[in-house]
Amino acid sequence: MAAPRTDLNNLLGHAAPDALSLLVTGYMLLPALLFLMGWGAAWAGAMGLAAGGVALALSPGWRERWPLSWRRTVLCLLLGLLWAGGSGAHHLVYSASDWQIRDAVLHDLSAGPWPVVHRHLEDGTDWLLRAPLGYYMPAGLVGRLAGLRVAELFLGAWTGLGLGLVLMLLDQVARASVPGRRWGFAVLAGLFVVFGGLDILPNMWLDGTAGVGVFKSWGRGGEWWPRFFQYSGHVTAVLWVPNHALPAWLPALLLLRHGANAAFLRGVALPLAGAAFWSPVSAATAALLAGLAALRQGWPALRGAVLSLPNWLAAGLAAPLCLYMVAGSAAVPHGFLLAVHPPGRALATWALFLLVEVLCWAVPTALLVRSWTLGFAAALLCALPGYVFGPGNEMTARGGMVPLAILAVLAGVALLAPAPDRRRRWARGVLLGCVALAAAGSAMEGSLLVTHRPWPASTHCSFPEAARQSVFAASTEWAHYVAHWPDPVLQAWMGIPVPRPVPPPGVSPPCWTQGGP
Repeated sequence: MAAPRTDLNNLLGHAAPDALSLLVTGYMLLPALLFLMGWGAAWAGAMGLAAGGVALALSPGWRERWPLSWRRTVLCLLLGLLWAGGSGAHHLVYSASDWQIRDAVLHDLSAGPWPVVHRHLEDGTDWLLRAPLGYYMPAGLVGRLAGLRVAELFLGAWTGLGLGLVLMLLDQVARASVPGRRWGFAVLAGLFVVFGGLDILPNMWLDGTAGVGVFKSWGRGGEWWPRFFQYSGHVTAVLWVPNHALPAWLPALLLLRHGANAAFLRGVALPLAGAAFWSPVSAATAALLAGLAALRQGWPALRGAVLSLPNWLAAGLAAPLCLYMVAGSAAVPHGFLLAVHPPGRALATWALFLLVEVLCWAVPTALLVRSWTLGFAAALLCALPGYVFGPGNEMTARGGMVPLAILAVLAGVALLAPAPDRRRRWARGVLLGCVALAAAGSAMEGSLLVTHRPWPASTHCSFPEAARQSVFAASTEWAHYVAHWPDPVLQAWMGIPVPRPVPPPGVSPPCWTQGGP
């Protein structure tokens, strides 16, 4: 009889919380605490700081040592900074067009007191900057103290630190899932960096049939080929949306490493509450994974997680954050896919999308390893396209980041798993083909960095001014970034803002006088 598949249910998830898990939790949580202290009334800030501090102090892992050697730690940090060089946070390389808006958010956090409210002079209305600010808050505080340019550099370093933590967690997952394999970390990290769907194939087909050449996506990218939805490859995520990628990847890797440990589940709500302030849709899928992990451990572990004081404190901390992020959100476009788009075309696109993005990885991986998290990731990725939320369909683009991260890690483990029979050797060959195609597609996505010149961030444009002048001005409603002010629910606990005047349309000076994306 052939050897059984590598059982990741036994190899992964059982590690005890340690200093690394605490550092990741602190990294995710710090922006939420800064927000409550800076945007909330004095009493709300004090309560938020107390709840977060006590929850972190009660979290397990304080007596455990640092799991990596100092050389491995420094290597991961340096590689994280190098990886962050592909992001647009610092404008040292080309920054994707989304950074027009993100730069404006950082400007508003750096330029004046918090909370941030803009008063539009053409009609006298006030609008609260209401967005997931987790990624920006530490850099915004640095900007208030040292200026916008220093804040931009800090944001690049902050991104590098987060990616360094991702690599540290991947190192520990590799040690647990492929023990004794010298190149385990290199394989998992390398695949994680370039992971994505096989978008290069439909792009070549569409561009070829359109007569523009099969390699037209060089310098353009092309993960939006289905038009209804996309699953962001990891190169795309770092280049365009590190603010959403980090709060998806870090919780996903924490749960892969610790999700079967009852002690970790008694504090799991704390990193999830922090992640929700970075990217609520990503955090929601991570919370679903955490809930399933607790259910699998049985009633004692589930009861311990539900009754845990750190989890309750984290829930209390998350309450004002959630009230802030849902203010005015009813105006964000949403609905079921088959109600929003023509059903026949939507179903056909959905099926092809899943084949190119999910099943090509999940099926051969399932032939090589056993893992309930693989089933979770594949099922969720198959279901998410059924609902549309946000102007760029955040339900797939953001909600898919957690299960995609899990799929990337498990596919990497599957590449290193034994393949003693023909079927599993075939599965490994399919995975190697997917790696080659994904790497080629990632090169197409990353080609923006070598085909486009860097452009400097605006030094003076607020969010409303940048939104009016951005490349998305004619195509995007900004309900996912702003809400009417005053809001009675938020006024009950938020500090008193000083409205910032915004000139009428056509009066503001150009935001990007030295060129833009």
